[in-house]
Parts: sequence; structure tokens; C-alpha cells
Amino acid sequence: MIGLVAGFGGGLMSLGGGTLIVPLLTGWAKLSQLDARGTALLVSIISAFTGTIVYALDAQVNWWVVLWTGSAALVTAPVAVHVSRHWSTGVLRSAFGIVASMGGILLIIKGMLLSHGFVPAPLVTPFLICVGVLTGAVAGVVGISGGPVLAPLFVFGLGMPQQLAQGCSLAARLPSSISGSMQNFRHNNIRLRMLPGLAVGAVGGAVVGSKLALLLPEDTLRTLFGVLLIILGVFYSWSGWRR
Repeated sequence: MIGLVAGFGGGLMSLGGGTLIVPLLTGWAKLSQLDARGTALLVSIISAFTGTIVYALDAQVNWWVVLWTGSAALVTAPVAVHVSRHWSTGVLRSAFGIVASMGGILLIIKGMLLSHGFVPAPLVTPFLICVGVLTGAVAGVVGISGGPVLAPLFVFGLGMPQQLAQGCSLAARLPSSISGSMQNFRHNNIRLRMLPGLAVGAVGGAVVGSKLALLLPEDTLRTLFGVLLIILGVFYSWSGWRR
């Protein structure tokens, strides 16, 4: 059930790796924060790969964007995993909650502020590298594979339609998820016995969620994504403050 929720969220709204799995693994499965982070990051590879195939078949992935963003994240994620092993969990969760809430607000008001992206053409590549560095840091530190960061920045910064932003987000998170998972494996923070069940649910959920996202109107999908980000942001901020 946890894998199914994660896969569906990943396909429908480019969420699902750590964003949805970490709270479920710490709450339902009673894992420690570090074990939940490592296990969630590995499962996010499965759901993101499945979702990427569905989006790519509908021509909703820009591989040039994925190349620059994913390459930067690939380098950053393992460093972030190693550096953050002893950081305060409460502070990390609160910080991520604030970032997620801001991303949700920007998505909801995007149509009122801009009809296109704010990044000029000559700065697109440096912007993508910075996005990749930020994504890798989030993946390594919090265990969130990048959807709450990538998709809003693609929409607001580059003016992408929501479906295209989510397709690029799913593909671009793969390098950081892989490198971050390898680092977590080295630190024994992955519960391998849980992977078969999580993987089966993640694949099925990702296929259904991705196909549904491609059928929804772009404005509707963007608004739903923004509202969910705000809800998740409040949840993470509140739980982090309590810790």
C-alpha cells in the first residue's frame, strides 16, 4: 500500500519518493528517519523510471533539460547524504516544509503573474545547473527525490506546461536518486527486505497516476499540484517544529 501511494503520487503529481513514503515509513512501519530516507530514495527510482516512460511516450520530457539538471544533482546528492547524517531532523523537515509551501503558492498564482518563464534564454543553462544542485541537496539531506522542487521551478522559471514539467522532473530526479541511494546503502540506511512489496506497488501506482495526469487540463493539474504542495509543506513544517 505504501508503494502504491508513492507510485501514484509520483506519476500524478511528480511526488511520491520521499515526499509521501518517508512519513508513511516512519509512521506506519516505525523506521528511523535515516532508514526511511534511504529506503524511500531507492523506491523513488522505481516509480520515477516508470513514470518517465509513460510521460516520454506522450512526448512530455525535454531531455536537454533533464541532462543539465540531472548531471548537477548527480554530483550533489551523495555529498549531501554524507554531510547531513548528524543534522537535526526537525530543522531539516521544517526547512523543506517552507520550501514546498512556497513552491505551491508560486504554482497557484503563476497564471496571475506570468504567462511565460522569468529566466531569459542566455541564462537557461546556468539556471538548470542551479536547480540540479538544489535538487541533489534536497534528495540527499531530506530524502525527497526532487519533485516538490523541480516541477515548480520548471513551471515558474521556464514557463513549462505542468505535464511537461512533471515529465522532466521524474526523469531529472533519477541521477540524484541513484547516487543518493548508493551513499545510503554504504551507510546501511536501506531496508532491503521491504523493497519487493514497495516496488510492486510503486510500478502499478506510477502507471495509473501518470496516465491520469496526462488526461487532466493543465491549469487543473497545476492548481492541484500547488494545493498538495502547500498541504505537505504545512505538515512537514509542523512535524519539524514539534521535533
